[in-house]
Amino acid sequence: MPFLILKYQGKMIRQYTLEYGRPLSIGRNEKNDIIIGNLAVSGFHARVEFHENNVVVSDLESKNGTYVNGKRVEKTVLASGDEVGVGKHQLLFSEERADVTFHETPLTAQKASSLDVTMAIDTSDLKNGRQKGMRGISAKPLPILVFKKGGKGRIELGNRYTRMGSARSNEVVVSGFLMGKRAATVVRRDDGYYINHVSGLVKPRLNGVKVGKEPVKLSHGDMISLGKSNLRFLSKVRMRKVDEPMQAADVVATAP
Repeated sequence: MPFLILKYQGKMIRQYTLEYGRPLSIGRNEKNDIIIGNLAVSGFHARVEFHENNVVVSDLESKNGTYVNGKRVEKTVLASGDEVGVGKHQLLFSEERADVTFHETPLTAQKASSLDVTMAIDTSDLKNGRQKGMRGISAKPLPILVFKKGGKGRIELGNRYTRMGSARSNEVVVSGFLMGKRAATVVRRDDGYYINHVSGLVKPRLNGVKVGKEPVKLSHGDMISLGKSNLRFLSKVRMRKVDEPMQAADVVATAP
């Protein structure tokens, strides 16, 4: 059974269970299932529900928009580990119940739900997961994944989640029989980058060893294999000079 975990500035506030046939509405109005008492959130902002065998999030023409992993969406399928951005809050979509301590939201629903006006915010802060109050991305070169087989170029690991699998919405698209729509995810944490298996029968391999649901930390030079694709993880990236010719590894990654 899937869950939605409401977060604010990195703190987990509350956990909601998503049941088949019972959509969860999200917004500032007290009639919602998930009430977010923040003026950046519209009265009826978004909705999460089952659609056949998938879980789908839909934006309800909100003023500030709904984001999934930093990208603005109108309607999209969610996979475990995705973060839905609503105003300055996030909803983590998970297939497992979180066993953590929850905190109260700093702005209660009663204070904001009765207000009719939604405050517009700078949505550029929501892109690529760069929300105010969250740790920013350093100006130094980001760690990257470089295709060695099954694709070309590189992928900068700027987002918190870098998704791998058969779905075209993934940052790394890998086709193949029995490949999961979201087969694996590379997650950025405070102490480094981790990879874990998400879904499907094909599991990622780290230096030839299968990776399961438990995240495994990546080290500079590690080789990640998924299906017919091989990628090298590089955490120490050399900064290219302005007048230096662009190399093959500087091309944005595109998988077949």
